[in-house]
Amino acid sequence: MIGILNAYHFDPTEGNYQETYKAIYDDYFQKIMPESEFKTYNVGFNDFPESIDECDGWVITGSPASCYEDEAWIKRLIEFTLDCHKKKKKLLGICFGHQLIAHALGGTVERSDKGWGVGVRQFAIKSKKDWMTPELSDCSLLFSHQDQVAILPPYSQLLASDNFCENQIFSLDDHIFSIQGHPEFTRDYAKGRFDSRVERLGVDVHKKAIVSLAKKTDELIVGEWIRNFFK
Repeated sequence: MIGILNAYHFDPTEGNYQETYKAIYDDYFQKIMPESEFKTYNVGFNDFPESIDECDGWVITGSPASCYEDEAWIKRLIEFTLDCHKKKKKLLGICFGHQLIAHALGGTVERSDKGWGVGVRQFAIKSKKDWMTPELSDCSLLFSHQDQVAILPPYSQLLASDNFCENQIFSLDDHIFSIQGHPEFTRDYAKGRFDSRVERLGVDVHKKAIVSLAKKTDELIVGEWIRNFFK
């Protein structure tokens, strides 16, 4: 059983792209790990597992929140992360989850002075863990973030990087795998997200993000890495 720690605060308005966020995760993980069962906890609404042992491994999702905000549920999620690390429980972080894991374990997360990282971006694989098969030298994923991991946690290993975001993917031993990009995003979902944020992104950044959606992405290969990691 894999536990999905959904850190998103949903806007239930009909037709809003946030409506479909849980479905996006469900579809992606059922596609890449069809043999596994999943249980979702809406931690963004303070719905937490009673114990890290309720599931065999955990995923912390994306969120519009920042991991350094003074929110009770974020502090509780940090404690959950520390408990997973202490007991070497498998933990995957995606976007906000990636940043929160780094923050919890002693790294530094901050608002990037480079602005929004949105659309399809390619980054270089710098180092490889055993679970990262099939191998890639470069990887492309969909992105949507302002915060970045500026300094990695102590003892962690940098796995991927690019000029916009230096700390794209990192691991810690064999129990933490942390990814800035969004392998779970579909292009339709990403477009809805970008279109809802034109004023925040700026017209030029939005336009480039939309154009980039025509590029290929490697979410299925990254999905194999995730499956291998949990195995």
